[in-house]
Amino acid sequence: MEDTKPTQISIFNIIAVICSATFAIYSAKIVAFISSVVKSLSKPKPNPKVLAAKQKVNGLKRELHGISPTGEFARYFKKDRELNKATDELTALEAENTSETARNLKIDTIVRVVMQVSALALLRYVSSITAYCIPDTIFWPFNLLVRFPAVFGNNSCPTEFAEVSGFALAFLMIHLINLIWRTFRPSSEPKTTTDKKTN
Repeated sequence: MEDTKPTQISIFNIIAVICSATFAIYSAKIVAFISSVVKSLSKPKPNPKVLAAKQKVNGLKRELHGISPTGEFARYFKKDRELNKATDELTALEAENTSETARNLKIDTIVRVVMQVSALALLRYVSSITAYCIPDTIFWPFNLLVRFPAVFGNNSCPTEFAEVSGFALAFLMIHLINLIWRTFRPSSEPKTTTDKKTN
């Protein structure tokens, strides 16, 4: 049977491996960031009818607050009826427009699906990239983990060696860099000082 030829190391493959490992670790943050960008860019312009109705309701509220319900009984309740009618019209106009919550949910779903499909395609591509070979006794019987996402080897290493995938190496390195950064970065918490009382 013909051996499977391993993918050659190149700048593009290194970038692909780093991107794939980064998304695997920070997928939730990446999806949330892209969703927020898409929401801000695709935010629809406010309906002028809705804006006019809101201004009318706010104006009627201000007028109503300036009228005494006991001193100007008839005028107060006339203005109150106008306010109720304007509020009903505003509610009807807002119901006709697409709910912002439904729009945001649709954007979140689409972005999540697109990003997950792209991540799986990228993971499939980098599965054949081998970083280096190690003796197969070091991580035995967990050699499958160090060549993830490849299930079977690509014959890039001798028989007595196990393949370490570029994805597994990048995944580990990103975690180590993140751990070092969290360990040695200066604390942002303000220092508390105790005041000395003098008699």
